Amino acid sequence: MSEIFKALVVQARVVYAFILRDMRTRFGRSRLGYFWAVFEPLTGILALALVFSVIDRGSPINVDIHLFFFTGIIPWTLFSRGVSMMSNVIEGSVSLLTYPQVKVIDVVIARVVLEFATIFIVCILYLTVLYFWDIFDRIENLLLSITVLMICLIFGSAFGLVGAVIKLYLPGYSSFQGLLLRVLFFVSGAFFVADSMPQPIRDALWYNPVLHLVEWARSAFFYGFESRFYDPMYPILWMLCFGFLGLAGERVTRSKLRQLGV
Repeated sequence: MSEIFKALVVQARVVYAFILRDMRTRFGRSRLGYFWAVFEPLTGILALALVFSVIDRGSPINVDIHLFFFTGIIPWTLFSRGVSMMSNVIEGSVSLLTYPQVKVIDVVIARVVLEFATIFIVCILYLTVLYFWDIFDRIENLLLSITVLMICLIFGSAFGLVGAVIKLYLPGYSSFQGLLLRVLFFVSGAFFVADSMPQPIRDALWYNPVLHLVEWARSAFFYGFESRFYDPMYPILWMLCFGFLGLAGERVTRSKLRQLGV
């Protein structure tokens, strides 16, 4: 038991060191870097709310337009950032993997923790402002809402890890992944609800696991709204499958990593 505890302590220190490194790399040493990292997700919310106001369109459901876009953009942001930050997790950590204490999973955990903490701060700041504007009152199920958001990030990270493995053999995959994310944004419920779509379109969209997560997030967040569209187990199964494939692929391609490190 003591050996297991010592191993966990070593891994925790490695993860903490990666968190500090990623903070310096991503945010830089200036306060502007931290400011932009926190407020970048809000620009999408405010831009969509402004566009809908200009064209005189309200929320598709009976909630404030800012909250509607908040519950669409934040889950999407967690998913897409998970994909993006894991897409280079292997190539970017090759030199560090020569140390026996360092594993790819340590880098993955560090980035997931840092990203979720950043978005969590964004949520608190935005909802606090809306609360004092008498727009936001309360969340129907806080714990479930946080859980769904964490699943969004882990799902995106698992998907991105699979992409990182594919990139070792197919460098052009990055372009395909970028195109796929752009398409997914428009069909993942950031600015619509699935129940409002015509039946043929809704049937086709059912196969999009990200839309299930967005609908699930809104159902957990809003009182009086319960989507009939989503199935919680569907995106979770996708997440588990991609997680298994990503970790297994990383393990299988360790010889390729050694070649990259030479």
